[in-house]
Amino acid sequence: MGTCINLRELAAGFVFVSFLLVLGGLSGCVSTRAADSGDVEAHLKAAFVYNFARFVEWPAGANSGPVRIGVLGRGDLGIPLEEVVRGKSANGRLIEVARIGAVMQPDCCEILLIERSEMKHLKEIVASLSGKPVLTVCDGGSCFRDGAMIAFQVADESVRFQINQEAAEHGGLHISSQLLKVAISKGGPGK
Repeated sequence: MGTCINLRELAAGFVFVSFLLVLGGLSGCVSTRAADSGDVEAHLKAAFVYNFARFVEWPAGANSGPVRIGVLGRGDLGIPLEEVVRGKSANGRLIEVARIGAVMQPDCCEILLIERSEMKHLKEIVASLSGKPVLTVCDGGSCFRDGAMIAFQVADESVRFQINQEAAEHGGLHISSQLLKVAISKGGPGK
């Protein structure tokens, strides 16, 4: 399990932690104890998504243009994600964020961030992308069992994530060992 960072113990607070996450520091969990924990939580999740783009390898022949992150649903992660990735790149590719209404084409994005408002459709969304090189990231712990590749969880005021390595491999994605080290669990839903 990765190191947990408690924001109350950091003199520089959220800005320092976000800086570390965005510039390459990874942590399996980051405490959300701060003035506005909802805002901090959303920004921390956004920083994790940025790092997911940096530590996942797509199959050869994948799009060489920008890394496209699609945000599906209504929630509080889209704007912080846009702020975190603005002007940044991952593995030499610029990052673009776009809100999408539905997954019409599997090549609409390399990373699909599924907001909580879409959890009732999660099984259908994941099934429509099965075997495709789209990293599915969802904002809720139960989505791990439904086949999403990465699932955020908040426990004990800490943001953590699980990795469904079987689903990622089925989509042709290679997840860096650095990212796997900091996940709270990895493998498949039954592991």
